[in-house]
Amino acid sequence: MPKKIGVDLGGTFIKAGVVHRGVVLRRHHLPTQLDFDRFCDDIVRLIQEVSQGGPMKGVGIGVPGVTDPDHRVVLDSPNLRFLEEQPLVDRLEQTLGVPIHLENDANAATFGEAKFGAGRQFPSFLLATIGTGIGGGVFLNGQLWRGPGGMAGEFGHLFAGHDRRCGCGATGCLEAAVSATSLVRWAKDEGIVTENLKGLADQARRGDRTARVLFEKAGLHLGTALAQVVLLLDLRVFLFGGGGSPILDLIRPTALQALALRANGRQASEFQLSPAELGNDAGILGAAELASQRLPV
Repeated sequence: MPKKIGVDLGGTFIKAGVVHRGVVLRRHHLPTQLDFDRFCDDIVRLIQEVSQGGPMKGVGIGVPGVTDPDHRVVLDSPNLRFLEEQPLVDRLEQTLGVPIHLENDANAATFGEAKFGAGRQFPSFLLATIGTGIGGGVFLNGQLWRGPGGMAGEFGHLFAGHDRRCGCGATGCLEAAVSATSLVRWAKDEGIVTENLKGLADQARRGDRTARVLFEKAGLHLGTALAQVVLLLDLRVFLFGGGGSPILDLIRPTALQALALRANGRQASEFQLSPAELGNDAGILGAAELASQRLPV
């Protein structure tokens, strides 16, 4: 039986897996190399590894950025600039000989959560993925909403009320304050010795005052961005995935505080900020399912 393959392209790792009925049966990953040729070679290597040389129905690839309307070229990717305007899908299809569907990674994860995870019970929600950057996907009335140019849900680049510069070139983006990378950098600026987000969160939970205040401020920035989504779309459910999602307990209180303050007439109790269920599998599952639905296989 031809296999469904999902690939998740990240700023730190490339991950791939074989998907069957909402489960990743076999997976593999490699560190991200910031060179287009080597990057493509590693994607091919991963796909061949997980497929074990068997027939493939198609491959879905989630990328952190905006794709063209035909889902073949990355137009903008602040964390993987070397992919922009490159013939990624053409190159991979020529090498692998199977159809490939390119999708924004947060959209792929959103679809995965809607179909198999925490979003199954909600007709409308926003998924925010916290990792090297911050992505977002919008599920509205039972459908993934991309917008005509594929930019719907770019939650990480909403203005969040600070003066830190983002990798996209703008100042004040949510990603520049609340992504895992940005939080660790911010902590070091505050004199906190930490190598990763988990270590920083552990310090906060053990009572380190500076670390706790940092997460409280991060929560305020998150709430500022969430309020903009609420005012535009009146969403009430927000799911959080990605490697940084376990910090939700540290940022939720002040996020709800800022959200209630800015969402006219609403109370914090009206909003649900919950962890996603599928973890790092969401993007792989969603990409594979989107590919199987959209590709002419």
